[in-house]
Amino acid sequence: MRLVYSGKTKDVYEDGPYLVFHFKDNVLGREGREDSGGNEVIGEKAGKGSLVLKQTEFFFRLLEENGVKTHFVERIDDRKARFLKAERIPLEVIYRELAYGSFLRRYKGWVRPFQRLGIVEFTLKDDSLDDPLIAEEAVIALGISNREEVEAMKKTTRKVAGILREFFSSKGLQLVDFKLEFGRLDGELIVIDELSGDTMRVARDGKILTLEELSEVVG
Repeated sequence: MRLVYSGKTKDVYEDGPYLVFHFKDNVLGREGREDSGGNEVIGEKAGKGSLVLKQTEFFFRLLEENGVKTHFVERIDDRKARFLKAERIPLEVIYRELAYGSFLRRYKGWVRPFQRLGIVEFTLKDDSLDDPLIAEEAVIALGISNREEVEAMKKTTRKVAGILREFFSSKGLQLVDFKLEFGRLDGELIVIDELSGDTMRVARDGKILTLEELSEVVG
C-alpha cells in the first residue's frame, strides 16, 4: 500500500482500486478546547480511532440498507477499513436539524440553542481557510460542482437526515446535526469519508452524547 494522504484524524493509503483508511486517536479542537468541528489537533485519546471506525461502519451500512450508496467496503481491523476509490468533491455538506455549535456562534442573538432548523449548508473543505461557508451559487461558479450535483447532494443529505432521525428517535435520542462528504464514482454521487460521533451530534435530554456514549447506542 502507498500512503497518499496523512490527515489530522486518518491516514489514507492506496490499495489497487481501493483506499485504506487508518483512523487515528487524535482529538480535534478549537482554541485548545475539544471540538469535533475544529481544525486543530489538541491531543490524543486512546481507542478513539477504533470507535470512529466502528461507528462509521455501522452508519454506512445503515445508509446502504436504506438505499444511500457509500464507498464503504469492509473493515480490516479495529483501526483500518477498505473503501472504494472515488473522486472527492471538496465540500462538506452540513445538515442542521437543531441549532448548535458554530451556528449559534455565527448567529448569536438571532437563534436560541436547539432551535429547530432543518437546513442544509455547504462549506469549502480547505483547512487553510478554516472550512468557510460557501453559497450554492459560488459552488457552481467556481466549478466545484454543477447545479445538478448540488441539488443531488442536498436531496441525499435530507434522505440521510430522515434515516438517522428515525434511528435515533427509536432509541429515545435527538439528532442535532451532521456533515457528509461526497465523491464521484462511475458517473454517480456517493457518500464518502466517515459518519460517526466525530461528524455528527446527537442529544439525550438536551445533552450532547460523547463519542463513547454514541458507541454504546450502536452496540
